[in-house]
Amino acid sequence: MDATPAPYGTTTRTPTPASASAGPVPTTMPAPAPTPPSHEAHPSSSSSSAAAAAAAVAAAVASSATGAQSRPCDICRQRKTRCVREEGRDKCVMCSFHGQPCTYLRGPLPRKRRKATDPPEVRPQTNGSGSAAAAGPPPAPMPLDPQEEITHPSPELLEALSPSLAGSENIAHFSPQPSLLDGTLGLHLKTNSEYVGNTSYREPSLLDLHRPSDPSVRSVRRLDDSTVFLIHRDRETSSEPQRIADLDAIEKLVHPLGSTLVNLYFRIVHPSFPVLHKKVFLEKYARSYHEFSPPLLAAVYLIALDWSLYDRTLATSSWQPDQAALEALALRTMSDDMKRPKISTLQAGLLIQQRFRNNTWTFTAQLIALAQGLGLHVDCSDWAIPEWEKGLRRRLAWALFMQDKWGALVHGRPSHIRLDEDWDVRPCRVEDFPETAADEDYDPEGSAEVVVGRELFLRQIELSLILSDVLATFYTAKATRRGGTLDQIGTVGVAELAKPIVMMLREWYAKLPEALQLQETRLKKLSANGSLHLSYISIDLALHRSLVRNISSNAPPELRAAIRTGARARLAAASNIISNLQMEHIQSFWGFAASAQLAGIGSFAGLLWATSDDDAEAMYYADRVEEYLWSLRVRAQAAPFAREALRMLEADVGGLGAVRAAATTGLHGEMKM
Repeated sequence: MDATPAPYGTTTRTPTPASASAGPVPTTMPAPAPTPPSHEAHPSSSSSSAAAAAAAVAAAVASSATGAQSRPCDICRQRKTRCVREEGRDKCVMCSFHGQPCTYLRGPLPRKRRKATDPPEVRPQTNGSGSAAAAGPPPAPMPLDPQEEITHPSPELLEALSPSLAGSENIAHFSPQPSLLDGTLGLHLKTNSEYVGNTSYREPSLLDLHRPSDPSVRSVRRLDDSTVFLIHRDRETSSEPQRIADLDAIEKLVHPLGSTLVNLYFRIVHPSFPVLHKKVFLEKYARSYHEFSPPLLAAVYLIALDWSLYDRTLATSSWQPDQAALEALALRTMSDDMKRPKISTLQAGLLIQQRFRNNTWTFTAQLIALAQGLGLHVDCSDWAIPEWEKGLRRRLAWALFMQDKWGALVHGRPSHIRLDEDWDVRPCRVEDFPETAADEDYDPEGSAEVVVGRELFLRQIELSLILSDVLATFYTAKATRRGGTLDQIGTVGVAELAKPIVMMLREWYAKLPEALQLQETRLKKLSANGSLHLSYISIDLALHRSLVRNISSNAPPELRAAIRTGARARLAAASNIISNLQMEHIQSFWGFAASAQLAGIGSFAGLLWATSDDDAEAMYYADRVEEYLWSLRVRAQAAPFAREALRMLEADVGGLGAVRAAATTGLHGEMKM
C-alpha cells in the first residue's frame, strides 16, 4: 500500500495516542444412549419454589423405599443430592422439579478439582429436539475435540438449567459444588439485571437495607462499593411457553442442519467477531437448543447460512433453510426479548445488525440503551463476578462501541457514546479472549484463525477510537454548522487539527503485525484482514473528506495543493486495497459497515471530481469513478457487500453514475461546488 503522505502544516504537535472450497465433514462424538433427551429442558417461570421441591423429596423418601435405595441419576450425582424417584414416575423428584432429563448414563464422577475461573469444556451430549414442531430425527451432534472425552455435564451448565436467582440461598442448597455460573450477572435464562445509575431515585445505600417481600421476584446484588444491580425474575409467565414455541419454530426451519450451522458460525464468524463465549454456547447447544434466547439462536443460524458452501453437507444439499423466514423470526423475537433484556439480547442484536439490511440507527440506539441498563458502559474490573464474564463483558462493550462509531459515520448521525464522559470500559487484553490456538485442533478448510482473529478484533477497537476522534473533531453539529468551529479556524486551522490524527493513523498502520497485512493469506484459510484495511482507509478518507470540504477561497495555495494531493493519494490507496482483495478476503466475515465503506470510496472520488480546479483534473476523477464502479461490478456476484455498495452508489447517491457524462459534455463547471 502507498505510504501515507506527510502531515499537513508546518507546526509539530504531539499526537494523542489511541486508546487502546468445502472441507471435510467434522468428526463427531456419538450421542449418549439409550435414554432420549427430554423436551422439558426449561421449566416456566411459575415453577414451584425450592422449598416445595424439598418437601416433595421428603414425601417421596417416605413413600418409596425402592427410590431411596436406587442408584442416583446423573444430575443428582453431579449435584451430590439424594436421588428419589416416586413410584410410577420416569423422573426423580429433583429432575422433575428442574425440568431436566433424568438419565443414568454415567458412572461416579472423577475426583478432579477445577478453578471457578476456568472456561467450561464442551460435553458430548445430543441437542434434544423440542416438540412436535420439530418432528423428525434429532439433529446431528456437535463436532467435538476427538482428544477430549467428558463424562458428565459441567457445573456451569447445571447452574444455567437451575431456575434459582443468582446469589440466592436456593443455589447453595441444591448446588454445593462450585459452579462457573455462580456469581455471574446477566447470564441466567430467566432473570434480567438492571444497573442502578448514580442519579437514579434508588439510593444504593438504602437498597442494602431493603428486603423485598418476595426475593424470588426481585433481589439486590452489590458488586463493589459503588455498583449495585437489581435482579428481576422475568415477569411474564406467558413468555416461557412462547419462548419454547419460538425456539421450536427456529429449529424446525434449519432441521436437521442446526449443528452444522453452529459449527460454521464458530469456524468463520466468531474468530474476528468474538461476542459469544464459544465453549459455553457449544455445551448448551449440545444439551438442548431450548437453552437459548430465540433471537440469539436465530441470529447464529442466519449469519452462518451465508457460508453454506463451506460445509459439504450444506453445499450438496438440495434443500436449504428458509432464510427470509428465519430473519423474520429473529427480528420478532428480538423485539420480544428487549422487554426483559439480558446479555444474550445484546449478543443477538449485535449479530443481527451485521446484516446490512437490518442495520438502522434506531436499532443501534436501542442496543446502547439496553447495554447501559446491563452496566456494560462502566468498568467491571473490581466487580464480584468471574474473570471470564469480565472478559465477555469487555468484548461486548467494545463491539458495541465499534457499532456506535461506525454507525455514526455510515448514517451521518451524532455518536451515542461519549468517550470522555460516559464510557469507562478498560481496553480489551489478550486475557479477555477465552479461545487460543489450541482450539484450532480441528482445522477444516475455510476456517478463520483464532489468534489472528483476536488480534484483528483488538486492532479494530484501536481504529474505532481513532474514528471517534475524527467524528468528534470534524463532524459534530457544532463544528460543521455555518460559522461553527471549522469555519472559525479556517483551512489552516482544520489542517492543524488533522495533523495528530494523520500521525495516529500512520503509527497504527506501521505497527500492524505481519499476520494482519493485506497480502498475508494462508492456503485454504479465510482471512478477515481485508475488512481491517478497508476500515483503516475509510477513516483516512473521512478525515480528508472534511479537509477537502473546508478548503476556503483564501486558503494558502500551497496548503490547498497539499490537501488535494493528499486526497488523491488516499483515493489511489483505497482503490489499491480493493484491487488487491483476494477471494480469501472476499469470502470471509465482513461487518455491517463494509458496503457503506466501499460506497464511501466512490463518493469521495465524486467529491474530488466536483471540486476539481480544471477540466483535466475533472476528467481524471471521472475516469477514477468509472474504474471504481467497474471494480465493484466484477466483485458483486462473489461479495454481497460489494453488490450493495454498487446499488448505493448508483441508486442512492444522486449523480455519481453521471459523473463521466457531465465531464465529457462540459457540465463540470456548472456542477462545481
